[in-house]
Amino acid sequence: MKHLILATAMLVLISIDSFAQQMIPKQKGFEISYSVFPKSPEKRNYGLGAGLISYTKNGNYLFGLAEYSRKYYEYARYDIPIDTFSFNGGYSFYMWGDLMRNLNVNLGIGGLVGYEQINRGTEILYDGSMLNSTSNFIYGVSGKLSLESYLTHHLVFLVNGQLRYLQKSQLGQFQALFGFGLRFNF
Repeated sequence: MKHLILATAMLVLISIDSFAQQMIPKQKGFEISYSVFPKSPEKRNYGLGAGLISYTKNGNYLFGLAEYSRKYYEYARYDIPIDTFSFNGGYSFYMWGDLMRNLNVNLGIGGLVGYEQINRGTEILYDGSMLNSTSNFIYGVSGKLSLESYLTHHLVFLVNGQLRYLQKSQLGQFQALFGFGLRFNF
């Protein structure tokens, strides 16, 4: 019985020590993510992102992500690709988490700037139709709700939903994305 109590006490102490290094102010992390557009007719519409985060106080963090997305617009029997290259930077607020902070909910707000290219810059379509615009610089704001779960001391699994408001985008002013990713804190 004494060994069981000692083993339980040691496990509790080890687990407390192991989670004490999470979300320390000035701790940095590298994040990669994959996103899809909801209500997308085909799975070819996606977004990829990579960037850095820096924790501040109370589990909040600054983020900067470089993102690439591709979405197809249907025209007759032809799909017109729309590629977007953007930078998303902002601040994420810690909203809720369990006692050990293994599972956290964060709400992020940020600004977006980027470049949108339609049909790889080609104005004329296969049937002779001409596009009015083939590329634009875009800008706007984004909001992101994320669920973050620590898998190990340094590895975090992310599930998030984003809503973006973009000016000058050919995809529309409001865009929604749902995604997941991994973050490595160092």
